[in-house]
Formats: sequence, C-alpha cells, structure tokens
Amino acid sequence: MSFQFKFSKVMAIKQSEKDRMLNEYNEAVSQFEEVGQRLYQCLKHKENFIDEYNEEMSIGVSVEKLKQSQNYMDYLEREIEVLQQKMNIARQTMRIKEVKLREKNIEVKKYEKMETKSLIHYQNLQRESEAKQMDEVSIQQYLLKGIR
Repeated sequence: MSFQFKFSKVMAIKQSEKDRMLNEYNEAVSQFEEVGQRLYQCLKHKENFIDEYNEEMSIGVSVEKLKQSQNYMDYLEREIEVLQQKMNIARQTMRIKEVKLREKNIEVKKYEKMETKSLIHYQNLQRESEAKQMDEVSIQQYLLKGIR
C-alpha cells in the first residue's frame, strides 16, 4: 500500500491559487514599475523643459512664447499629478496582492507540513508493521525448529 495524502486535492487547489496570486502580484509589480517609469520620464522631461525655459528667459522671449511655455508647464504639472495618482493606486494594488500572496503561501506551507507529518506517521506505521511481520516469521521459524 503506497502513501496517499488525504488532502492532496485540496493542497493542489491551494497551490494553483498561490500560483495564480503570484501571477497577479507579478502583474501588479509590472504595472507599478511601468507607471513609475512613465512618471520618472515625465519628471525628467519637466526638469529639462525648466532648464530650457530658464535659458530662454535669460535671453529674452516673446509674450506668445512665454504663454506657450506656461501652458506646456501646466500640462506637465497635470500629467505629473495624474501619474502620481496612478502610481499610488498601483502601489496600493501591489501591496494588496503581496498580502494575498503571503496568505496563500502560508496556506500551502500548512498543507505541506501536514503532508510531511502524515508521511512520517505512515512510514512509522509501515516500519511497525514490518517489525511485527518479522517477529511473527521468527516465532514461526523458531516453533518449526522446536517441533523437529
């Protein structure tokens, strides 16, 4: 008789849930990194634009160019604000997925520990059974020798 863990199907389901949560967590991390990269690029672009703007101001610019620059600066500010909100949402989503992944990982570990204990118990029972059989065989051999 071979070892069969009684919760093997449940453990398989928990493992697949954990794998699914790992994929969702990795997606959330990827989204967080993507939004972070876009935010970084936008901030870098704004920094470069400010440097160019300051150079132009030192030389002197027309009122029309000044209005365009200010409008573009406002646009960049709004874009940065939107990206920061998206960044916060992505960070929060990533943290939630991480917590759920930890919970699933703990569940799987519990079942793995139960399986290990169950296997050890099974192996001990097998050893005891084999020892009893060996004792019976020895007794029978002894009795057979004693009869002769």
